[in-house]
Amino acid sequence: MKNFPLFLSLGITAWSLLNIQGHAAEKNKLRDHGSITLERAYDLALSSDQSISIAYVGLTRAKLAPLAAWTKLAPQISAVTSINGQSVRKSTTNTSSTAPHYNDAGVTVQQPVFDATFFPARRAGQATLEGARLDYRATIRSILYGVATAYYDVLSQQKLLEVDQETLRLSTEQYELAQKQAAVGVVTRSDVLRAQVVVEQARRSMVQDGNTLSSKRNVLANILNLPPDAEFELKSPPDYPTELPSFASVLGKAMVKREDLRSKDQAIQHDIEAHKQAKAAYVPKVIASVDAGRNNEFSSAYANNWQANLAVNIPIFNGGQRELDVKAASLQIEQTRLERAQLEKSIEQAVKDAWLNVKSLTETLAALRTQVSAAEQSYKDIQNQYTVGTSTSVDVLSALNDLNSARKDLALQTYSLQVALRNIEQVSGSFQEQRVNNAPHQ
Repeated sequence: MKNFPLFLSLGITAWSLLNIQGHAAEKNKLRDHGSITLERAYDLALSSDQSISIAYVGLTRAKLAPLAAWTKLAPQISAVTSINGQSVRKSTTNTSSTAPHYNDAGVTVQQPVFDATFFPARRAGQATLEGARLDYRATIRSILYGVATAYYDVLSQQKLLEVDQETLRLSTEQYELAQKQAAVGVVTRSDVLRAQVVVEQARRSMVQDGNTLSSKRNVLANILNLPPDAEFELKSPPDYPTELPSFASVLGKAMVKREDLRSKDQAIQHDIEAHKQAKAAYVPKVIASVDAGRNNEFSSAYANNWQANLAVNIPIFNGGQRELDVKAASLQIEQTRLERAQLEKSIEQAVKDAWLNVKSLTETLAALRTQVSAAEQSYKDIQNQYTVGTSTSVDVLSALNDLNSARKDLALQTYSLQVALRNIEQVSGSFQEQRVNNAPHQ
């Protein structure tokens, strides 16, 4: 028993350590996401992106629009009850009397039999629902393309950082060589200083590109809703086929498949039905009603009464509001049609730019690969010449700068082509079609 406090203390300490280790392991599990492929990134965005959730809420709300039309034909029921009494005072006799109190209760049921606004209201609601569904699909497609863009931004920046590291290594070698050459009197001190400047420029570029890489990784993590300190590695996806379809075929597909354009068509249809609904307000309505009640106005016994009516409500003049509604609805149709024409032009330009971008990148990548190969060989030759004293440090550093620029251009345009190929599908409304089609709750 003497050792019981010691055992208890050791037990609590061990439990605390296990608990801390458990929390640390859980935290590391949340932070460490291992390798993330582009396909997995798509799935992560689909399952957690707020913009997609917002679009889905909008779609759910739009499902109420067709139901709202049915309220025009739904019965309306109201109930009323009252307790009444009165007192009568006679001034001539200075007496007063109280009339008997009575209770009154009743129920009124109104059932619209015919309302000409019902049919256009229902079709307008269906157009609203279809437009929301198309907007939901467009949002999903846009988010997935944003994932691809951010993913390749990180890969591209990683490649630039690798080029910076290689440039720093080569410039450091040149700096050390210049120091050796200056030590034996082959070159002047200015060669050493010039080489040192290039080393520091390469180091500065590496720091800047490293910070840019951290920022782009954070952008991707935010899109995927990962923790701020998430640790993950990206894998380069397989290259897209580089065969470029004709501009006419891409544009034709865009005009058929783009959800934003089709949503505008639904908006026009909605406005047309709203115009019909405003005009239908001129048509008489037929309403059936039943009033039922009971009261004890004249005696202590209750009396039941009821009556049924069939009324035709003929609108004649309501202050001009209907005329204003019809005119406003007509103008709204014209405005939406103009907006659709404007959107069609912007889509045509976007398709043209995307198509030309792929064409340009495809044609220049081959030249860039040749340029990098030539720059590598040129740098080696000039550095060897510098070693034996037949070239200057200016020649070497200029060749190194050419090699660094060519490598960076090749890295950027290689990944830019992969994004541009996906952009062709995005602007034509076919990017990640299977994932968009399989999105839930459509």
